[in-house]
Amino acid sequence: MSALDREDLHDMLVRIDERVKAIQEDIREINEARSCVGHDVKIRSLERMVWGCVVGMAGMGARLVMDAFGR
Repeated sequence: MSALDREDLHDMLVRIDERVKAIQEDIREINEARSCVGHDVKIRSLERMVWGCVVGMAGMGARLVMDAFGR
């Protein structure tokens, strides 16, 4: 894995982290608002997006580690 690929992956991880933080803030705002069925659906959707981003970040991190020690 070249340095450019690692830099691209690092930049991608940073962008994903920023999106996760933004989604968490959206969830916080929704939780502060009145609870209703519509908000419950939004919260579930946002939580799924956050967990998807976390899994993606973990996968890319594992790939970086494997590439670093595999070569």
